[in-house]
Amino acid sequence: MKDLHLLNTDIFLKLFETMQQLDVCYKKAFGDILNNYTISEMHIVDFIGKSENPNVTKIASALNLTKAAVSKSIKKLINRKALELYKSPENKKEIYYKLTSVGVDVFNKHLKMHKNWCAKDIEFFNQFSKDDLEKTYNILLNYDKLLKKRLENIKENLK
Repeated sequence: MKDLHLLNTDIFLKLFETMQQLDVCYKKAFGDILNNYTISEMHIVDFIGKSENPNVTKIASALNLTKAAVSKSIKKLINRKALELYKSPENKKEIYYKLTSVGVDVFNKHLKMHKNWCAKDIEFFNQFSKDDLEKTYNILLNYDKLLKKRLENIKENLK
């Protein structure tokens, strides 16, 4: 039996490799959408489409991106006519974003992409017991929490 350290390393490397393969599969299967928009840009569009009064701070926090990265992506999305900005009558200083008709189209295609992808993978995941899936989900959820804490620490150290 493998030593625990080697097993952990193998698991991490396999998870990383799997995520890279997933990214490649997304790009191959849904290239028409992804050719024009990065994954971050689509997730920004998705967040704006689902949120009330989204601003750079809310978007950056929700997507674990820097405000600078969000601002850069938003400029690109505005130039592509996917987003437009607006100001609230109550707060003329704060800038918010909303989807244009182009943005709504990207939002809907992104949603459809996720639904199609999940529908394809459901057969694969149905071969596992509910207990196996719950354990795997909990492991990934806890790993995600750990990574978020690390990101918070990195952001704090950069200040």
